[in-house]
Amino acid sequence: MGRDRGLREAEGPGKSPQSLGGLLVQVGGWGRFQMVHLAIVTVPFAFVATHSFLQNFTASIPEHHCRSPGERWPVDAQGRRERCLRFRGNATNETETCVEGWLYNLSTVQSTIVTEWDLVCSLKSLHGVAQSVYMAGVFLGAVVFGGLADRLGRRAVFLWCLLQVASLSTGASLAPSFPIYCVCRCLCGSGMSGVVLNEWTPPSRRAAVSAFLSVVLSLGQLNLAFLAFGLRHWRHLQLVAGAPFALCFLCSWWLPESVRWLMVRRHLPGALRALRLVAGINRMPTAGIQLSVEVRKGRGWPLRKAGRTPGSSALDLFRSREMLAGMGTGSFCVNPPPPSSPLSSPRFSASLSLYSLALNLQRFPGENPYLVQIILGVIDIPFRLLVPKLANCLGRKLTLVSCLMLGAGLVLGTTPVPQELGRLRMGLSVLAKGLMSASLSCTVLLASELFPTSIRLTGLGITNMVGHLGGAVAPLVLLAGTANALLPPLLFGIIALAGGFLVVFLPETKGLPLPDTLEQAQKLPALPPGSRELPDGGNGRGTPGNKGETELPSPGCGDAGADC
Repeated sequence: MGRDRGLREAEGPGKSPQSLGGLLVQVGGWGRFQMVHLAIVTVPFAFVATHSFLQNFTASIPEHHCRSPGERWPVDAQGRRERCLRFRGNATNETETCVEGWLYNLSTVQSTIVTEWDLVCSLKSLHGVAQSVYMAGVFLGAVVFGGLADRLGRRAVFLWCLLQVASLSTGASLAPSFPIYCVCRCLCGSGMSGVVLNEWTPPSRRAAVSAFLSVVLSLGQLNLAFLAFGLRHWRHLQLVAGAPFALCFLCSWWLPESVRWLMVRRHLPGALRALRLVAGINRMPTAGIQLSVEVRKGRGWPLRKAGRTPGSSALDLFRSREMLAGMGTGSFCVNPPPPSSPLSSPRFSASLSLYSLALNLQRFPGENPYLVQIILGVIDIPFRLLVPKLANCLGRKLTLVSCLMLGAGLVLGTTPVPQELGRLRMGLSVLAKGLMSASLSCTVLLASELFPTSIRLTGLGITNMVGHLGGAVAPLVLLAGTANALLPPLLFGIIALAGGFLVVFLPETKGLPLPDTLEQAQKLPALPPGSRELPDGGNGRGTPGNKGETELPSPGCGDAGADC
């Protein structure tokens, strides 16, 4: 396991002082600073999924019927009161629309955006549109803030996005109209994509921290269930969901910039100041840090043969004919394969299926929605924890294919189950959601191992953007279920199967070194399994024999199922 890049990396007395892992060991490795830093970052991470699925409760549709001047109502085929029609009077059977509004059953909620703005009957689709608008914001923020984090630094983007989410969540809770609510939710979602880590975790603890944050993301769905149970008014729930981001913003001003980003950008004085601050907090001597940084400066670490890499941008992913072809086909059939295109299809299909399974709790009639939300959140935890071990044993490709194919089979398996067997349908849906969540975690791991350091967050942003597009489309596809209940699960299952098939064209990255330049990333598929050095003579860190030091990213920010 120690040789598997992306999951664990050797460090210790034999670690080269010229490697980033060596510098982190000099400043204390896993010390007080790393613990405090992780505690601060955990706060917003615990509420990313809360915001993603917030409309399970803030936009729930209670039982309702028309206000009527009389005591008679028309009934539907099941013998229930018609929701959208009423009799004109007690003496006639002529019906009309609900011109005087609706009466809602508020036994489980006090207020939702549906009851406040009457988003029922002819306006019923708008509650799904509101969820799609939020995911559209995440979709746009993924690429915008990913690129800004690569250019401006992780710290500035992290602080700005915390402030943006806190302020726009408050704005949504105070929105006087549905359009303003949608605007605030969209901007809140875009800020969610910039909640990134500062990459201070030492290599030996990176796998454990990544697994911990994955669990924290899943716990966000449990937070939602408990908050919604205690706060039955949608405005109160929306306001409280943004409070942790404000708290984290107030506590994060002192955090230093990512030392990896500073070194890649060759801001060596800033890197030295950051290292000394961390060493001081960890109570470690700082005498050797200056020497290590100067050695790196003299050797031009880590980009000896890529002078323009510090200025790399998302356009570099499209500069070659092979990459353009790969972007057009969405597969890895070209050589060299573009790192983002093959991940787009499985990422999109997994996100589409996951959000379809996690949204609309009311498709399980008669079940307690708070309990259903807890079950959907808990199921992610064991599946997420299994991903690192399976990726080590089976490889990234086989793990991803297995999760997608099995999840798609379970989604399709719900279609023949009759409505009377509601518990069986729910059980299949819960297992399918866990598998889709695991597949998202695996795509994050693959993406982190394919993109070079200089544009890693930009590349992850593009890949995540495609995944968030699936999250934005899912609520709209669910609306088709009102016409044909079989259409959404069939569509979701078939798309997931197609995404799993395209994974076979991905290169296997298990045991390969982490690239720093775009040229190295393009040549990764040509390396033999277990290779420790890149074609340019480096090993991903510019120091031969470094055992492939890794930058394992946080679970997909803004993506409740990822991983970020």
